[in-house]
Amino acid sequence: MKIDVFMRLGPGFFLLQTGTTLSLFSGHVFRLALAWWCLKETNSAVAFSSLIAFSVAAEVYLKPFLASFGDQFHRIKFIVFCQLAVLTMIILFCLANTAGHFHIIAVTTGLIVMSAVVSVREPTIMGLIPDLVGEGEISRAISSRSAINSVIMLSGPVLAASLISLFSVGVALYVAAVLQGLSCLAFIVLAKKPVPASSALSGESWFSKTKGGFTAIYRVKSEFHIALISSVINFTMFPFFSVTVPFWISTELQLPASYLGAFEFSFALGLLAGSLYLNTAIRELVGRFWNVVSGFVLLGGSVIGIVMAPNIYVSIVLAFFSGLAFIFINVNLSTLRSTATPGHYRTRMSAMAAFLSSLANPFGVVIAGWYIHWLGVTPFAVFSGIAVILVAPVLLWSWHLKKALSLEETEMKGYYEKTYPEAFSERG
Repeated sequence: MKIDVFMRLGPGFFLLQTGTTLSLFSGHVFRLALAWWCLKETNSAVAFSSLIAFSVAAEVYLKPFLASFGDQFHRIKFIVFCQLAVLTMIILFCLANTAGHFHIIAVTTGLIVMSAVVSVREPTIMGLIPDLVGEGEISRAISSRSAINSVIMLSGPVLAASLISLFSVGVALYVAAVLQGLSCLAFIVLAKKPVPASSALSGESWFSKTKGGFTAIYRVKSEFHIALISSVINFTMFPFFSVTVPFWISTELQLPASYLGAFEFSFALGLLAGSLYLNTAIRELVGRFWNVVSGFVLLGGSVIGIVMAPNIYVSIVLAFFSGLAFIFINVNLSTLRSTATPGHYRTRMSAMAAFLSSLANPFGVVIAGWYIHWLGVTPFAVFSGIAVILVAPVLLWSWHLKKALSLEETEMKGYYEKTYPEAFSERG
């Protein structure tokens, strides 16, 4: 049934999602295999965490400085180049593993290169969606992507763990390479389709284009407000789900890892349910703006309830509502950004928004660790939940954001260029 949905959105979008799905599966298998290989070779959590830290930092902080390439070149061909670059790196890791060579500096360098490629590939894909689907279908396309990504979140780690346990790290790495290769083929076929995926080329320098991205998101007040709000949310929510919940379940509750798995499974089910039906139903009932507001209130309330619940089973149920809330927020905001932004700025706008919203994540993790150490999990979770809930009145205060989110999807097309013409250079 989900394949039928993709086909109704057009063969171009079907190929895009096929390539993305294969690449995501490849990424899950590759990351787990690499983690297993690294820990086996170094037997050091410090070395492994440092390797991951460099990789994540590269993906976050290089994003705004590479985004202009996604707007400068033919988007589909540029994505093909990115996919081939990732495939090349995976093959090199496969050969190194087969030869029995492991060098932490070489591995770290390879991961940084892959992260740099991914940092520009993902916003380019988001910028491509409006070129592939019909007018008024962007929200449905993004919801469909979220649904598939939720399924991959559930099944990807299982596939990776099964390959490593039944076969070996080497086999898992080669499977990742095969999946990535198939992803490349899907995008190559897409590149041969007659879709308007070209961006406006100009003779402007890389510096001018990068500066234009920063200028655009600052002058488009609704996007700037979204970025500021998202940075506050990620500052609290990123450490809550990546640090606080695992620490709380394993250390304070002293429960086995299976409960953490159940928690993450419930969260992914919330993402899936929201993507498939509930987000659309709520949006049609109350409108896009109030759908987003309800998402922030639901997320904040769920976070508080998770640590205040009388038992872990209630907390696991509340994880479902947390995932649901994320969909209420992300799908609607992504639809606005993809639809309202001019085509020659889409990649940069997506990249700048992602950069600003995740800029404080590393600091949030450090502060959360100290906060939990001195005051405990419950005060931190309550503080985080209240911070998220307080975003709701901020949304009401932002006239720019309220007006933009109150538009119908067909009215959003070209909205930013008409409302904030000074934010966009005609040349790109």
